[in-house]
Amino acid sequence: MRRTTAAASVVTVLVPLLLAGASTASAAAKGSITVRTLDRSGKPVHAQVAVYNTKTNDFRYIDSNKATSLPNGSYELATSFTDAGDDGATVGGHSVTVSGATKTTFDARKGRPVNVSLSPKPGSGYDHTVSAYVCASDNSPATMGISAEAGDLYVIPTSSKAYEVSYGTAYQPQSATGGDFWLASATHRGGVPSGVSATLKKSGLTTLKVSARSGPDSGQAQFSFSYQSTGGDGCSMSTNSLWFQRDLPNSFSVHLPPGEWNVGQQSRDFIYDGFHEYTAGKTTSLALGHAVWGPGGRLPNTWYHQLYFGSINMFADPTLPAGGMLADGTVKLTHAGKTLYSHNYARGEDVDGHPRIPGAGWYTLSETGHRSLPSGSLSTSSSLSLHFYADPSKNQQIRDYITRFWPEALNSRNQAAPGSTTTVALGMQRNGTDDSTVRQLSDSVKSVHAWYTTDNGAHWHAATAKPSGGKWTIAVHNPASGHVGLRSTVTDTHGDSSTTTVSNAYAVS
Repeated sequence: MRRTTAAASVVTVLVPLLLAGASTASAAAKGSITVRTLDRSGKPVHAQVAVYNTKTNDFRYIDSNKATSLPNGSYELATSFTDAGDDGATVGGHSVTVSGATKTTFDARKGRPVNVSLSPKPGSGYDHTVSAYVCASDNSPATMGISAEAGDLYVIPTSSKAYEVSYGTAYQPQSATGGDFWLASATHRGGVPSGVSATLKKSGLTTLKVSARSGPDSGQAQFSFSYQSTGGDGCSMSTNSLWFQRDLPNSFSVHLPPGEWNVGQQSRDFIYDGFHEYTAGKTTSLALGHAVWGPGGRLPNTWYHQLYFGSINMFADPTLPAGGMLADGTVKLTHAGKTLYSHNYARGEDVDGHPRIPGAGWYTLSETGHRSLPSGSLSTSSSLSLHFYADPSKNQQIRDYITRFWPEALNSRNQAAPGSTTTVALGMQRNGTDDSTVRQLSDSVKSVHAWYTTDNGAHWHAATAKPSGGKWTIAVHNPASGHVGLRSTVTDTHGDSSTTTVSNAYAVS
């Protein structure tokens, strides 16, 4: 067996529960538990065991094959482990009552095979793995699971309806440059059966067609696909996850169970988005890393005499707008010639300040961002200046716009042809706060002015902004080689204005 993967992500999510619950049971009568874990040859092997007290909600992980002090009480247990020879993996769960010195065993020799496949099969050239997670049916944190190559995974059965098992299968191409990714899963409730033999149909999956460009990001990227359960089936969240690496730029399709998924890409920087619903039998296209990574997010709002800057991200990807974590820069708020707030932020630091503002009037919020990236990278610096009227006595969002630049007809490395003309769409972004108590004011665009630079800002060339089909566009005359920077100033009908600038927005080669 070449590959087994334990449930590391489950540990990350559940550890805080240990801190919350440990004090609850501290006053109870002390006992101990020894959980023996035996591999398929009967040899003791080390494992982590999830232990949950069903009365006090105390949760912790303990090591197998040694006594651990625990308050007396009823517990749900779950574990997963591999054989000493790394030629088999086992998962199981059962309940136990701790009273004094208590012993219990997970014996892999009682495990039954987990065989899960797709129909029709993807074909040759794939690594085929299966996974199984045993969970408490009351959605307690007593969940453990593991992935292994097909034919090497076993589950210990139990007739107790306090447990269920989610199982899945994944096909990943052996080629690093091509091939689709497949993931399918299902859940068996009302106990853990004596083995799993399931054939899941491709027709029940949804497809994400991903085009991941380079330029704003580069090198080898890790792509992540994480599932969120909406129907009370928390166990399926464990089997429904997929990670793999690909060099940028790259294109591939991922076939997943329908439902809510969060997609992320991490290379020299990190981008992601919230959960979105994807439907069975449907195909959704995702263009990641498209030029331009620039200011995006939520406009500032007033809240009880304070100005909340909002969730402005200076390097938001057009498709996965959360992320751009590797930026440092400055943020400054001025009013009537005075600086009310100024801060230099470091990489990964939250820039959302909320200073108290003196009264109704005109304010200017200026933000800059810089990313230290290898030579030739795109979207290396950006800035945003918002000039707006604010009334601190009212809880409402300011009027203004953030320009999102979208150059058309670039290649997979975000390059335009030498000497060509590139049409750049100017998106007028006004994201709300998602807070019903904060009023979003109506607004409309009065004028748009735009510029571009081909010499890193030494000279800026005016470009006429034209409204067309519900959007504004400009034409950029590209040089023979190099990079193009973009700038836009939008003024609304109330006098508010915003200027958005991105250096090295796209390349010419």
